[in-house]
Amino acid sequence: MTRIHLMGIGGVGVSALARVYLARGDQVSGCDIKESEALDAIEAEGARVMIGHDPEHVLSADWLIYSGAVRAGAAEVEAARSMGVRVMTRAEALADLFAAGRSVAVAGSAGKTTITHMLGHVLTAAGWDPTVLVGDGRSSRAGRSEWLVAEADESDGSLVLHHPTHAIVSNVHFDHPDHFPNVEAVAEVFQRFLAGLTAEGVAVVGADDELAAGLETPARKVTYGFAEGSDYRCSADRPFRLWRRGEELGRIGLPVPGAHNVQNATAAAAMAMELGLAFDQVREALASFTGAHRRMELLGRWHGAALYDDYAHHPRKVMAALAAARELPYRRLIAVFQPHRYSRTAGLLDEFARSFGQADVVLVTDVYAAGEDNPTGVSGSHLAMKMRNARFTPDFGSVREALADLAGNGDLVLFMGAGDIWKLGSELAHEN
Repeated sequence: MTRIHLMGIGGVGVSALARVYLARGDQVSGCDIKESEALDAIEAEGARVMIGHDPEHVLSADWLIYSGAVRAGAAEVEAARSMGVRVMTRAEALADLFAAGRSVAVAGSAGKTTITHMLGHVLTAAGWDPTVLVGDGRSSRAGRSEWLVAEADESDGSLVLHHPTHAIVSNVHFDHPDHFPNVEAVAEVFQRFLAGLTAEGVAVVGADDELAAGLETPARKVTYGFAEGSDYRCSADRPFRLWRRGEELGRIGLPVPGAHNVQNATAAAAMAMELGLAFDQVREALASFTGAHRRMELLGRWHGAALYDDYAHHPRKVMAALAAARELPYRRLIAVFQPHRYSRTAGLLDEFARSFGQADVVLVTDVYAAGEDNPTGVSGSHLAMKMRNARFTPDFGSVREALADLAGNGDLVLFMGAGDIWKLGSELAHEN
């Protein structure tokens, strides 16, 4: 039994690792800077949880794993190194899991959370009992087989640490200006990642994204999407049709809205069938897929309006979420957007302004800093002023006041962003 201490255990990626270690019988402890529902949940599953950081936390540990939010020179990290404790970042720990068995890494600038959840759902329904690590904070599972399906993040370049058996890359966008100078640098990380696969592996890549489609790999490359000539091609109608190398396999009834989710389902289907599942197994499993947490998630109702929540925090993700919302019944579509990170807001300001055209009204809060400084002085007000259909509502109180005047029977209110805007949506949904 290995004694593992995780710093930042309340974080989505770290708590998912903790569940895997608990399931395999390790002794797990962890700490975080404040209490949260995530901490309560992981403690209930058997981890010993502490609030605050202290070098004494690692006195009895064999491993220390720390999240990307923790500085490499933090006191616990330095104490562990001085005592000869094995020290790993979360990304390095995930890389260990990928290398330990048969694995699928799901990567891409958008869609990887949903694709991971979908593929895990399909393989679980087929009886493969995989471990599934999903970046939504709620959908991970610790399986008993050697199979691992996990989301792999490119945001800090650590994607290149991972050497899975198989991989999916959905698309390549410029989403992290705090780390990358341009989209070409992002594409280079994905290229290096796929170059690390072996000839025995399968690489499923999005054909609808030019940069993803152009990536090269020594693995067997399989394409998917709406594009003609895709190895696995999907249609835009519902239930959507699926072709494999020109042969129509049948229709799939997918419960979650959005053309992007048809693409996501096609990616999961392509990998599942390349691994050996039959089309009927895939179709049946996808028909029961209800969606990932914070991905067009229905929260409830308030003042007669339906409240939905989505993690969208990049212009392309905003457009995809709004297009999905357009498939639902509503009188007006009201978007509540919390920009995430000053660097992203400043770097993509014009793109964000153009991305909200499908909403009837947009309420824009101030920027969720995520620990960043604000050298440009950008604010949510700058974004709101660039849109014809928006107003600046800096905090949750002003959003609530605006919604009290705006929202009514038949409206759809979509809370969007990677920060804590979900808290307001959840609060309103629970008032009824």
